[in-house]
Amino acid sequence: MFAISVNAQGDEVSFDTVWHHIMVHGEDIAWAVGLAAFFGILFAVVFDLFSRDSRVRAAIRHVNNRMSEQSILLMIQRIEQLERYKKQLADARWIYLIALQGLFLTLIVFSSGVACLAFSLMQQARINPQTTEMLLLISACFCGGAAGFALVGLGYVLRDTPEKVQSAVRQVDLEIEGLQKVLRARSPRDTA
Repeated sequence: MFAISVNAQGDEVSFDTVWHHIMVHGEDIAWAVGLAAFFGILFAVVFDLFSRDSRVRAAIRHVNNRMSEQSILLMIQRIEQLERYKKQLADARWIYLIALQGLFLTLIVFSSGVACLAFSLMQQARINPQTTEMLLLISACFCGGAAGFALVGLGYVLRDTPEKVQSAVRQVDLEIEGLQKVLRARSPRDTA
């Protein structure tokens, strides 16, 4: 980056020179800030989706519950879907199935990164240095993604305690009860 204390001529850097740097490189700075914000939000949503008590999933379930209130048939289907989800949540094998899927995803992404690394070390790729650099960058991204998937999967398995699972099951029970109450309230009115 740039030093605040002294510039190349040995002069003190003032606010004007920093502002000048921002004005000259404003578009680059705006792109960097915009991309950082976009990827920060994207990764926050992805990491939130990996937890059982995900706010994003809760919002999606809330919207689906509200949309199912349009008709009695949709409400009955939504209640059946929530019952299946509750049964799946209560099953301990589900946690290990998710962990196994995370393990396979980690292995696939890591092996793709290693394949890109191997391609970058081949003699044919060394003819064009830009291709080699791009393959190394892609390899680093794949390996970093694999490490991220592994950490999220490990955190998912270690973080889910029986108390949290029971809390999630209770939340789904409350949603089912709310839909059943709406269904009971609407059924006599629609049949008359």
